[in-house]
Amino acid sequence: MAVVTTIKHPMISGYVKGFVDKYEISKSKAKNEHNIFEMFINDLILSTYSNDPNASYEDMETGTAFGIDGVAIFINDKLVEGVEDVDYICNSTRKIEMKFLFTQTKTSQKFDRTEVRDFLQGVNRFFNFEYCEIPELKNSWETAKYIYELSTKFKNDPALKLYYTALAPKKVTVKDDDIDPHLKSEIIAGLDILKQKYIFDEDNMSLNFIGLKEIRELHQKENNQSEIKFNLDKQPVPYPKDNTGIIKSAYFGLIKLEDLLDILTEEIDGERILRKGIFEDNIRDYLGANEKFDVNLDMKKGLTGTDAHLFGLLNNGITIIADEVHIISTEASLVNYQIVNGCQTSNVIFESLKDIKATNSQTALKPEQLLALRDEQKSLEEYYAAKRNQNKFALYYERRTEQYRNESIQKTKIINIPFQIKATSAMFLDLPHEVSGQYGKVEQKTRGKLFTDSSLLNPYYVSGLTWYRVEAFIRNNEEGKKHRRARWHIMMVIKYLISDLKKPSVIIDKNAEKISEEVEKVMLDDAKSLELIECALRLIKEFIVNEGISDISEDRKFFERKETTTGLFEMLEKRTLASQGILT
Repeated sequence: MAVVTTIKHPMISGYVKGFVDKYEISKSKAKNEHNIFEMFINDLILSTYSNDPNASYEDMETGTAFGIDGVAIFINDKLVEGVEDVDYICNSTRKIEMKFLFTQTKTSQKFDRTEVRDFLQGVNRFFNFEYCEIPELKNSWETAKYIYELSTKFKNDPALKLYYTALAPKKVTVKDDDIDPHLKSEIIAGLDILKQKYIFDEDNMSLNFIGLKEIRELHQKENNQSEIKFNLDKQPVPYPKDNTGIIKSAYFGLIKLEDLLDILTEEIDGERILRKGIFEDNIRDYLGANEKFDVNLDMKKGLTGTDAHLFGLLNNGITIIADEVHIISTEASLVNYQIVNGCQTSNVIFESLKDIKATNSQTALKPEQLLALRDEQKSLEEYYAAKRNQNKFALYYERRTEQYRNESIQKTKIINIPFQIKATSAMFLDLPHEVSGQYGKVEQKTRGKLFTDSSLLNPYYVSGLTWYRVEAFIRNNEEGKKHRRARWHIMMVIKYLISDLKKPSVIIDKNAEKISEEVEKVMLDDAKSLELIECALRLIKEFIVNEGISDISEDRKFFERKETTTGLFEMLEKRTLASQGILT
């Protein structure tokens, strides 16, 4: 029987219990606070040290891997989960910036040198590209190995960030005079071995210790409002009154570049990083200053070249929206703000941060396209709200990143744009094999198939509802957790178990609307939805066995192949025909 750990520090225990509620983790799973503490820390570290709002602590889990509790790989600030994600990003940019993030979390009240040594050894073993020494990390290892094969595209050598957490009252660094000499020796030796591989940027490589104080600071930072104060170059000019009442107040103003950088970035552990969630990146990602996007490349040249003094004249400006705006003379204060126009400009400025010396033409995405997309998203947000009032089941559509940040809403009940697109594509377009990994890749493959008719919104809501149910099952059920990669296929199978469809779906139409209404009735019922999910998983497991696979963990790409979806559909079709007496 496994030893159940209870966290005795009252504040940290409270944080962990809050995390359990936030993600609706079952009571039985929450009994062992050590396991939940690992998840909580991974979630906290992702929230602080990554700029991908769609990265999840579940993506970092390593199971029983030696010395390592979490792994995340980022390219250009986007979490990558496999080779396909890497290709998608690399095909759209000339240069890539890499970051490897590893975590190890303990509930002990000290930084144990033996555990620290195991952590460093585990990371060292991960980067042995001759063969995979840690089987539980094979997918991440294959991804990392593939990335290094693309080293000609590296803008810099990859960064390596290691985070070791314990419930220790005092943080330690190698430079501390009173650090345990044996611990110091382990740290120096472990980092030296990694440095000698010559595959990392030594100036961007660190082992960071997180203790009680740091946990509290990170937790407070994650839960505080996004607020910034800055000075405008001159007193701003008020925007004309909006008769619709939608815009409470608006201003035109000029700002110095160094003040803009404070709005765009923040300093964490001595490193300047983009503030998380300040761009409507769910609508349009930063395109990248590369040869495929001449506008951004020209903008960057204009910013760092001999004509840098003209940048302010040639640029059309940046639009920022906020929940609260306070202006006193030339001092401005913004609460919960986002940049909704000027994402390209802002990112180019950030990219050029190191060599800035002091033309925002339109990109291929036209303004009217962005406006139309936002209108569709607004309609869907309102539809979710109407459903909450109708069926009393609380699901929220997040049209803007972190728009519910200051509301007491469980994170599991928030459906954002990337997961909406993934869920709807998997369930109603029969593309579960396409939706793993990068959202941009998925959006690209489904473009023109979704959000084409604002009168047909129920399939989107129902796919969000089904995703919520399936994710809850996967999160709290050991058998479900083993088949996490099958969760998109579970959603597709559920549709076929409820409906009488005879052929795969290809579009969101009135037929999809009718089917969604049937699925909705079942998914709103706790017992019936659980029964259906379990049935769908049994069928998928049966299909896996029929394919001659004894251990699905050995074939991590199984659910990313079109053949898997086709074969599963054929099995379901035969089962239906047999039940009707057509096939024996």
